[in-house]
Amino acid sequence: MLDGQVGGSLRLPIVWSSFGRQRVGKTALLTMAGQYFRGLGNPIRIWNADQQNRSHTLSLFFDDAEEVPAGGIEDGKLWIEGRYGDLIEHGYDAVLDVGGGATGFAKLLQEVPLLETLEGSGVRLVALFCIGPERADLDYLEQFADGGLFMPAASVIVLNAGLVLSGRSVMGAFGQVLQHPVVKAAVGRGAKVTVMPALTCMAEVTDRELTFEQAMNGAVGAGDRPLSLFDRARVHRWWSRDVPKFFAGLPAEWLPMPREVNPVLLASPPVGEGG
Repeated sequence: MLDGQVGGSLRLPIVWSSFGRQRVGKTALLTMAGQYFRGLGNPIRIWNADQQNRSHTLSLFFDDAEEVPAGGIEDGKLWIEGRYGDLIEHGYDAVLDVGGGATGFAKLLQEVPLLETLEGSGVRLVALFCIGPERADLDYLEQFADGGLFMPAASVIVLNAGLVLSGRSVMGAFGQVLQHPVVKAAVGRGAKVTVMPALTCMAEVTDRELTFEQAMNGAVGAGDRPLSLFDRARVHRWWSRDVPKFFAGLPAEWLPMPREVNPVLLASPPVGEGG
C-alpha cells in the first residue's frame, strides 16, 4: 500500500461510499465529489457498482468510470472485492456507488467484517448516508448502524436540501428526522451531520449528462440546447460558492484531497474540467 502526503503529513487511501434509498441524492453527491476533487488535482477513481440503475449513474458523468459487469449479486460482490484489493495494493482514492436494494456490497457485508478488514489494511472509509426529510429515509442508516455493521469512524449524515419542499427551511423540514434515536446515536459515536446544498436546476444538468463546469459554461450535452442564462448562473454560484463550503465543513482528514495539496485550497473553487 502506498501512502501520500497532504499538507506535509502521510495519509491513508480514502474510499467515499454513499448509502440511502432511491432518489435521495446518492449518485448526485458522488458525482459532485468526483468532479470536485478531480478539479483540485486528485485523479480519484470512480467505481460504479449500481447493478439496478442504468439511466442515472456515475458512468454517465465520468468516461473512465469503472463499472460492475452485468451479472448477479455474486458477480457484483467479487467485482467490489477486486476494486478494494487493487486500492490497497496501489494506494489511490475512490468513490463507490454501491446502488440500492440487494447488492454485491450487501452480500459482502454478510460474509466478512468489511469495516475491520479494510481499516485494518490501512484504508480510510468514509460512509455518506444520504437522507431526505421522511422517516423512511433513515432505513439504511438504521440497518448499517445496527450492531456496527458498517459505521466507520468517518460517517456523515447528509441532509439533501434539494428534497425540501419550496417555502420550508431545511432545519424545519429535517427537525423530526434529526431527533430520531438512530441519528442521535450516530452523532454520539462521532458521525457528522451536514447539508448537501440544493441546486434547483440539478435535473436540467443531469438530463444533459453534463459536468457542472460544462453546464455553467454553456455546453449542450445530451439536450438540444444549453442551460438558460439564469440556470447557468445558478450552477456557477452553487459550484463556486456552495459546494466548496460543503466540503470545507467536513474534517480535513476525511477528504480525498490531492496528496501534494494543502486542504486550505478548499476555500477556492476547483478549476479545469471535472468529469
